Formats: sequence, C-alpha cells, structure tokens
Amino acid sequence: MRFLYPSMFWALTALLIPIAVHLFNFRRHKQVYFSNTALLKTIEQENAKTKKLKYLITLCLRCLFIVALVLAFAFPYKPDASMDLNADEGFVGVYLDNSMSMKAQSAKTTLLEDARESARNLVRQLPPSTRYLLLTNSFEVQNEYPMNQEEMLDQLDRMNPDGRPVKINEIIDRFEMLKAKHGHEQATLFVYSDFQKHMFDLTAVQPDTALRIVAVPVQAEMQANLSIDTVWLGSPVMQPGLTNELHVLVSNHGAKTVQGLPVNLSMDGKVTASATVDVEGGAQAELVMQFLLQEPGSTRCAVSLMDYPITFDDVYNFVIETRSKLKVVELNRPSETSFAAMVFGDDPQYDFIMMDPNGIDVNALSSAQLIIVDEASSINETVRQNLFADAAEGASVVLFHDDGNPVDTNAMSVQDLAVKHDFFSDMILDLPQHADLPKVKRHVRLNPISNATVLMHLGNGDPMLVETTLGKGRVYDVATTLDPEWSNLADNSLFVPMMLKMALLGGGIGRMSYTLSIDKTLVFNDLNLEGEGSLEVRNEDGSFRIMPAHEVRNNRMIVFFHDDLPEAGCYELAMHDSVCHVMAWNDSRVESELDFADRETVSKAFKEAGFGAVEVLRSDDFANHDIVMAMARQSSIWKWFVLLALIALVGEVAVLRFWK
Repeated sequence: MRFLYPSMFWALTALLIPIAVHLFNFRRHKQVYFSNTALLKTIEQENAKTKKLKYLITLCLRCLFIVALVLAFAFPYKPDASMDLNADEGFVGVYLDNSMSMKAQSAKTTLLEDARESARNLVRQLPPSTRYLLLTNSFEVQNEYPMNQEEMLDQLDRMNPDGRPVKINEIIDRFEMLKAKHGHEQATLFVYSDFQKHMFDLTAVQPDTALRIVAVPVQAEMQANLSIDTVWLGSPVMQPGLTNELHVLVSNHGAKTVQGLPVNLSMDGKVTASATVDVEGGAQAELVMQFLLQEPGSTRCAVSLMDYPITFDDVYNFVIETRSKLKVVELNRPSETSFAAMVFGDDPQYDFIMMDPNGIDVNALSSAQLIIVDEASSINETVRQNLFADAAEGASVVLFHDDGNPVDTNAMSVQDLAVKHDFFSDMILDLPQHADLPKVKRHVRLNPISNATVLMHLGNGDPMLVETTLGKGRVYDVATTLDPEWSNLADNSLFVPMMLKMALLGGGIGRMSYTLSIDKTLVFNDLNLEGEGSLEVRNEDGSFRIMPAHEVRNNRMIVFFHDDLPEAGCYELAMHDSVCHVMAWNDSRVESELDFADRETVSKAFKEAGFGAVEVLRSDDFANHDIVMAMARQSSIWKWFVLLALIALVGEVAVLRFWK
C-alpha cells in the first residue's frame, strides 16, 4: 500500500497532545478535611487499578483516532499494473468517441471538445518515449500507426468531429489487433465516450489480460433532444397533380413536454408546408402534412425542426419519384385478344408492351411497373420465379389463373368486395346494394397464404382476387381468366379501374431514403451499363464525387458503398454523366436516445467482461494531476480509515460516559 500525500505523516506529531494530557494531570485539587480517612483510603485502593485501565484505554482510543485520520488524509492506495504507465516505450491507445451524440452541450463547450482537451492533458503528462494510437469512429488509417507525443497532439487537433456510431467492442477488437500488429504485449487503452447504453456492448469482446482499460465517461449538462425519426406517405400512388399526405414521426427524448413545435416541409429547396406538433416527454407524436407534386421526376424533400444542441437528427431527407410513363408488359400469345391493350395501349401515360411467353425479354420485365400474365399456366417455373423477383423489387404482377386443381365450373357472381381496403377505398366511394359485379363461369380454387388479403369473394365463399405483398411489390392472383368462356371480368365496369390501380401501385414510390453506415448495397432495376460505361455518385454541388463498385446480377444493377458518404443529404447517381437516380441519405437515429451508462455501470461491465485492470476516471482528472495521481484518487481505502477514526471517537465517548 502506498500513499498519495505522504507529507501528511507530519500530522502524526499530534499524538504528543493526548500523551501529554495523560502523563500530566493539569487539574487543580481541592483539599477536604475528614476526621477519619480510613474509609476513603480503602475505596481508593480498590479503584486504583480500574482507573488506570480506563485512562490507558482512553489514551489508546485517542491515539487511534489521530492515526486513522492522518492516514485517511494521506490517501492510501494499492499500486497495481494499471498505474504503471510511466515505463519506457509505453504503448497507449486513446479512443475518442466522435459520434453525433458527443456534440451535446457540456459545462464548458461540447462533450467532444472536453474529451479532446482531456486527452491532450494526458499526452502531455506521459513520458516522451510513450507511443500512441488514436482511435475514432471514423477508423482513419493515418492515426493507426505508433505516434510520438508531438504527432499525437497534432492528430488530436486534426481529428474529424463527425463519426458514425460504433459499438465499443469494435474499438477494443481493433486496438488489440493493432497492438499485436505493432509488436506490443502490454498496452493501455483510454476510452473517452458518453457511453450510450445501446453502443456499450461488451458481450462479443474476448478479454485480454495484457490490456489495461481506463474509461473516462463524459456527460452532458442538458439531457434533452428532439428528432425526426422517419416519414412515410399516406398513399403509395404518386401522380403529378394528385394530393398526397406525408406522415412525420417526431420523438421527444427529454423529460419535458414540448408544445407548438414548428415542423417544415421543403421540396426542391422551397418550403411548401408548415405545421406544429405537441410531444410529451419521452414519447412520440405523428404529424400529417399535405403536399402536391406538379411535375414528374425526382423531387428532393426534407422535413425539419429546430432543436439545440444535438442537431444531426433535426432534418430528415427523402426523395419522391414520379414517373412520366409507367411501363406495362403483358405476357400473351400474339394471336390472342389482348384486353390489357385496350386499357393501356392508347394511353400516353403508359408504355405498353405485349410479349410472347415463349420469347421473354428479361430486361424488359425487370424494368416494368405492371406485369400481366393472361394465362398463368402458359409460363414455366423459371419465368414465374423471375416475376416474383420483379415483384419483390416493387412491381405489380397479375396472374389470371386458367388451370388448377380443382376447377369449379359452377356459374356465380362476386358477392363481396373489401371496399375499406386501400386497394378499393379511393376507387369505390359507395357500393350500391345491387351493384353489377363480375360473373364467372369457371374459376380456380385459390389457397391464399397467411399474409395474403382477399379483395374479392365469390358467392360460394371462394377467393376471386387475392393480394399478396412480396418485398416492395405485390402479386395479384385472379381465380379466373379474361376469356369470355371463363368470366365477364373484362367487360365489367371494375376491370379498368382495377388494372389502372395495379399499375399505379407498381409505379408508386420506391426507396425514399437511405441510412449512412447501414445501407451498403443498393439495387436498381432500370440501370444497364453497356461496354465501358462509368457509374458515379456525386453531391448536389459537385464538390464530392466517387465511382462506387457495382455489378449486374439477375438483370439488376447492384451498387456497393464500402465507404461512408461525407454527410447526410441528397446525392445523384449518374451514368455516362447523365443523372439516373437521386438518393437521399440520413444519419442513423440510434444516437438520438439519451440513455447513458453511469460510472458504476461502466466499471462493472468491464470487470464482468473479464478485464482485470480497469479504472474509471473523470475527464478533468488529467488537468490538475498526473496520471498516477488521477488513478490513485479512485481508491476507496481511505474510507476504511475514516470509519476506523469514527469508531475510535465513539469508543472514547462511550468509555468516558458509561465507565463509572
């Protein structure tokens, strides 16, 4: 055991005071005359030994009180390997959490700046021979080679303040890899972080007994944050001139209720709608805003609110795609009558293609918004799987079944429509009691799967029209065909609005936004690089450009993002210098929650994970003390000496008061 302030031992000279009091009795005696003192002498002889013992015990208790108090103020601590950082050629890692949550306000500036200043003080105090590694959430390669003191201080000043969220186990694993790579057996890692609980995960860490952990939690002064978590459209059908609703989810991560919070919707840089919302503390609120698109194409949108100091989650970027034309492909024999051509063939809003089932153009199928199969039995299993893959990427696929086991030949009518379902809700405002609904002469008995929705029922209860969600798109199974020998569906008044709705749903919204550091692989159906074509991603002003890795798989373009984009916002995907897609990117909202691990939780978690040498310090410990002093101050041995001093004091009082 060592002492942080050994100069306090001079206070032990105070032991002379109780010793002097007991050796010299300074009380003045008063003489009392008795006629016979024999009785008093007997009493004095009987109590002399007891009185001497009482005085001796009191002396020991007073001396113990002084000694224990002096030792407590001398701050005893137990030296161990975790404090041995002053050795020559020491290897020290400094991890600075530069995620978005570290921009929260501290007592002085921000949590990140407090951590950076504390790290500077640490580096200045360690020996000049120490070698450093600087780790951040950005995983910058230039910081991952051993640096001297001057280089480390320079890199701390240059550190990128914008990093993605990273779990603590990734940082420890990376440091252990670098420690072994540079040939060091012993090392110390200083961890500066706010220790958000969802990022503080040590379950996957393999503990290394040669690694010393020094955790330095930093905490914000104000625990409050508002965020826009996500947005979605009220209707998947997007057409120019058609009003739609935008739903916005706002979260209040603080404890206080926020009333009248302004929220703005901007499109192509212009504010088009504003509203206010009330959000209770620790709750979410949904806000509905209406908008109108005038022109087809890509509309760059953003929903924003005002919040301070955490601002990365105050804006949610998204893109709304509306096509000038929808592509419709019908798989039908050329000699057969095409009822779909009567609906889409002469409409300038649709690009209609009829395709022979025996000679399918897979590229044309993959870029279609609506695929119609007149007779499902005419396609083989390979084509069927391609159709399902197209549906998973957002297309609508309609299968008119002409074969099944069994086939019901009883004539009947459609008796029930799911008029409240989204498919019919804006198509049928009021269904008359004796409406003219489709009639069938023959139909296949469909067996819907568990997640399917029956939109039409026949008179005997069999499904007539079944909708199944598949990935981003839908598959519609119709229990009959358009052949007049099977049904009069093609002549019924429902046929045209049904087909148009299926096409619009297939040509509706695509992926509205992506998340930085999470979405690494993007799939596009309508991109096809020919020859030596180039693919480029660039921001709106052209100051950032990259050529991402890509490949064509199953007639789809797959684009890979191995490195993060520099910031949230809108980016263009260009091919041959022509813009093909506009993509909106947002920061992850995982750091919006204000749930942090305290000092005791941090220490306990590291020790339970198997790290033997663990210290938990404060960020300002390095400003006024050297590293050994800062660690020693975490010792709790002094508390036992304070307790011993209190016991001695209570014991002295008890002896003097109750020992008669």
